[in-house]
Amino acid sequence: MKPSLLIADHAATRLGVRIALDGAVHVCAEADNAEQAIDAAFREQPEVCLVGLEMPGDGITATRGICRVAPGSAVIVLAASLNAGIMLSCLHAGAIGCLASNIGAAPLRRVVAAVRQGEAAIPRSMVLTLVSQLCESALTHGGLTAREIQVLNMLRRGDTTAGIAQQLGISRVTVRRHLSTMVRKTGVRDRAALAASSPGPRWPGANQPPLRVSTRS
Repeated sequence: MKPSLLIADHAATRLGVRIALDGAVHVCAEADNAEQAIDAAFREQPEVCLVGLEMPGDGITATRGICRVAPGSAVIVLAASLNAGIMLSCLHAGAIGCLASNIGAAPLRRVVAAVRQGEAAIPRSMVLTLVSQLCESALTHGGLTAREIQVLNMLRRGDTTAGIAQQLGISRVTVRRHLSTMVRKTGVRDRAALAASSPGPRWPGANQPPLRVSTRS
């Protein structure tokens, strides 16, 4: 039986996905925005959901909602630009992984098949960075929340308040609140001292090597 698939993104992307996966999946529903995506996921309970990060209403919001109303669905986020910060945001929202939206037809088919078998859609080039970040979180930042650690790593790589807010889908005020809380918790002098403390691994930039996803043979 073909896997059921929900596609939530702009019309052009949805068309491209349908063409790429023609014959391999059953597209049970499509959605133009986050609210429609959540409603469709609740109604259809698809096996796999492809969600555009830049879709109207925000792909992170859609991912959280889909995971809440359709816990058996595997969500793969499609992003125009892909880096470890975006990947971690998607994983925190409940996605099984994130792909570049310009992924080819054959790789997309392989990824969907692999995800159905329980694999994650994570580029190999990002695995070490993600593991390092998790290790650092456990060993050196026990007093910080997962979100604070995420903000801290973005700050260390040089992201601005606006940049952090955009990638995480939160307001600038919330980012500043996280930074103030971390300054207090860590006992450093200010934001600059916070960024320089316990360097740890830094996130790579947006220019990543070509996407490679581990799949079953």
